[in-house]
Amino acid sequence: MAQAISTAQIADTEVDNSAVIIVTAQKREQNAQDIPISLVAVSGASIERQGISSLQDLGNSIAGVTILAANPGAMRLSIRGASDLSGSNQSASVNGFYLDETAMSYVPGYMPEVSLADIERVEVLRGPQGTLFGEGSEGGTLRVITRKPDSQKFFGRAKLGAYSTKGGGEGYAGQINANIPIIKDVLAVSVAGGYRDLPGWIDIPDIEVKDSNTSKLSDGRFALRYTPSTDFTLDLFYQIGRSKIRDFVSTSRDELNPRTVAAQFGVGPVGGLSPSEGKLDVGALTINYDTGPATLVSASSLTTSSFDTARDLTTIVPAAFPPSFVPGATAQSIYRVRSHAFSQEIRLVSNGANDLNWTIGSYFKHETRSVEDGFIFNVPAIQTIDSPLSHSDQKGDAWAVFADVDYTLTAKLSIQAGLRYFEDSKNFSVNQVRGSAFPLGFPPAGTVQAGDDNSHATSPKIGLTYKISPSALIFAKYSKGFRGGGANTAPLSTYPYATKQFGPDSLNAFEIGLKTSPFAGWTINLYAYHNDWSDLQLPFRTDDGVFTYVRNVGKAKTDGVELEVSADITPSLNLGLTYAYSNAAIDGDVKDRLGRIIVSSGSDLPLNAKNKITAAIHYEVTLSSDIQIDFDGRYRWASKTYSDPANTPGYTNQPTSQLFLSSGVKGNWGALTLFVDNVLDREDTVAKYPPAGPPLYTYSNYLRPRNVGLEFKRGF
Repeated sequence: MAQAISTAQIADTEVDNSAVIIVTAQKREQNAQDIPISLVAVSGASIERQGISSLQDLGNSIAGVTILAANPGAMRLSIRGASDLSGSNQSASVNGFYLDETAMSYVPGYMPEVSLADIERVEVLRGPQGTLFGEGSEGGTLRVITRKPDSQKFFGRAKLGAYSTKGGGEGYAGQINANIPIIKDVLAVSVAGGYRDLPGWIDIPDIEVKDSNTSKLSDGRFALRYTPSTDFTLDLFYQIGRSKIRDFVSTSRDELNPRTVAAQFGVGPVGGLSPSEGKLDVGALTINYDTGPATLVSASSLTTSSFDTARDLTTIVPAAFPPSFVPGATAQSIYRVRSHAFSQEIRLVSNGANDLNWTIGSYFKHETRSVEDGFIFNVPAIQTIDSPLSHSDQKGDAWAVFADVDYTLTAKLSIQAGLRYFEDSKNFSVNQVRGSAFPLGFPPAGTVQAGDDNSHATSPKIGLTYKISPSALIFAKYSKGFRGGGANTAPLSTYPYATKQFGPDSLNAFEIGLKTSPFAGWTINLYAYHNDWSDLQLPFRTDDGVFTYVRNVGKAKTDGVELEVSADITPSLNLGLTYAYSNAAIDGDVKDRLGRIIVSSGSDLPLNAKNKITAAIHYEVTLSSDIQIDFDGRYRWASKTYSDPANTPGYTNQPTSQLFLSSGVKGNWGALTLFVDNVLDREDTVAKYPPAGPPLYTYSNYLRPRNVGLEFKRGF
């Protein structure tokens, strides 16, 4: 890969050799090209150079991966067609999400945003990773690896940016990070922080609000590394993230105006904003002790997250209440989720490159989750404010033991095997804190629904790898992923046909792959896979549409191919190409309690594009000893997707395409970059969904309109 100018002002983040990236995807340091799994590793320098500022931008540029964000802090991760189908706030995630050693326990659909500033790399492991990463890694695992403090030298960087969105407002951002050695070779700390004020572009005529979907994001990170000897390393880490979103829904790209799209249903005006706020705190302590033959690792972490949102429902008042109640009436839904998790992993990892490399370990997690779900109906005509509210609590303990081995049979042939045994116990309760004065399906105040769930699973993997040459290998692998069950919150006293809880599901995967580096600076990787996903956790709505509950029904199959090419054509020019084919579909009709087909066999899994292609170019030229100019371009195209398992025509997203271009100049004074995202100003949707209650119209999430930005950064 072509190198940036080696100056103190910018070298701390710009040097990138994408042909050789050392990863820890198998919980030991290895060259990414030497690991027999479908792995994408992107360095922090490459992420910044490509203008990728969020996990959503990154995920959507990787073959077989989609990250949908209704707003920051409410993301959905899909890997090879596997995503959270149920939308249940009591379920576990389908795909793993890690910040260093910390499993980011999150409510499905509310995967938190993590800053990509001052990171070492991002790793995306496609296919089940149950052996080493446990529950919630059925489809794969995404890992953000932060840069660790360096006790050798002081360095840092500041970055400022300004942005403008077509048809919307202006925004700005600032980031700063510093590495501070305290005792050379022994102790160092690093700090990083950032703030982003992202412009909105959606207007709400009913309440005379312009650019309603503005976002304010802030983050901070502190890290300490203590290395009193060559065989002992202690890493202490703490990160916070905060997000405030003014509003996030629309009925067209530039407006939230239900009365223009559903006038025939007599919907009412928008009554107010639908704001949301998210908080994330992560603390972690990791200790590595090299005993000689093996390294003992202890990884402890504590995560706390919350997400609060209020959604205006005033538009559905005419459909829910008698005409005499409608004048001046407003409605709003309230949703608050809290999650606290402590986890501890201890593992022993063999050192060196031996005929037998092994990892053994144990894992424990304690998690509590609480959700408040309610409504506020203000009906001046009868002088009533009605606010039904339910509160659910879930507590769970999980533990696991695991082992993973890689044994060299001959100079070219090796075998990989792994096994994880997992047990999980949960208890839950749903308390109707306040009932409703209206006949809307809510149980009386004081109604309590309780239960428990105990599950266990064994997650195996077995594979063979053949080294064709020092720079090429082929592999074949079978692996299994799993996910525990959870509770339903629909009141059984009102809806006796709704189940109290749902059970686990599992995914069996079969894969073959070819990984090659045919020339210096070139990588060509090709994968083919088949997934069998059984006991799907699928959502069902109560007959009146007020509540959703989950049942284990049906199965899905996925057949896919992924191609990744990166080529240094010259020392100054790099080209990249990825392509993914993913035929992920429901296998067999899914019927409701009355025997009606609600999801037909062959329906595509939500969020999954059957075809997706990304092309990228990086070119740089040195004009003098201290001036360098570079150019980056990235184009992504994805075929149509569906937003629900039933593939409802109204929730179909047509093919999307997105072009990103940037150009910058670097020197001893710093670096200045101009970029344009969504150059063609495409009006493509990425998700569609109904409002709460009667599905009278459709909310849509769109690509951000053409966005122009200017960024300046300087090292110190």
